[in-house]
Amino acid sequence: MNSKSRYAWAYLMIAPTLIGTLVFWTWPAVYSIYLGFLKSENFGLVSHWVGWANYERLFQDEEFWQNLRNTMLYVVLFVPATIVLSTFFAVLLNAKIKGQSVYRVIYFLPQVTMPAAAAMVWVIIFAQDYGLLNSALGTHIAWISDKRFAMYALVMVGVWGSIGLNMLLILAGLQGIPRPLYEAAEIDGAVGFRKFRSITLPLLTPTLFFTSIVLVIGATQIFDSIYLIIGKTNVALPAVRSLVYAYYQNSFIYYDQNYGAAIVNILLLINLILTGIQFLLQKKWVIYD
Repeated sequence: MNSKSRYAWAYLMIAPTLIGTLVFWTWPAVYSIYLGFLKSENFGLVSHWVGWANYERLFQDEEFWQNLRNTMLYVVLFVPATIVLSTFFAVLLNAKIKGQSVYRVIYFLPQVTMPAAAAMVWVIIFAQDYGLLNSALGTHIAWISDKRFAMYALVMVGVWGSIGLNMLLILAGLQGIPRPLYEAAEIDGAVGFRKFRSITLPLLTPTLFFTSIVLVIGATQIFDSIYLIIGKTNVALPAVRSLVYAYYQNSFIYYDQNYGAAIVNILLLINLILTGIQFLLQKKWVIYD
């Protein structure tokens, strides 16, 4: 088989994924950018170019800034908690214990649970009068209807649903660390946390770096928990409403797709900036050798 045939077969094999990416990801992103510069009327039948008008309106909207603050607060609370707990459980499951495979399945179950079903269970857990969480803590907190606690409730749900997949990613990173390094460290007297700090954590930083990027991007797109658990009539909604939820409201409830497109375009820019910062900072803490 000559080189041209090999390239032809290679492109043929990646064609389904490439076409799917272009149709369902690249084109919607490009079209969204275009929509942000338009103003539609008559139920979207007539559109005309308005330039930066949607963005000027956006930056003058206090609700947008509140939604941005909510989104960033969720990222700050959710990402570190998920990384720490995922690493903790990955280290435990990397040890030689009985029923290791069973535990891995149990921790991964939230990842494959239907969001609507999980939301119903969490609503019961967070219930003020009969909720399991208040019963366990001996409190009477309105977790999902009190502006002071609603964000923490969403973070708990998010962390619970994200630990499984990220734990497996970190577990794969742990199993890629050469065993002789641990044996050499034990000979030198390194045990317990010292061994984790000196060997495991440094060699795990590439995996943690990748995990942090995925988690940050995912956290900025929180929507389903707000929609299913908080609800659109909840008095606590303004305290937890994210940029993606604001996009949903403006595009599909208020039928202002152009303003909604401006919101997600800003979110895209924020994700690009955050990812760029992470790549710049990786030189200070990620070890590839």
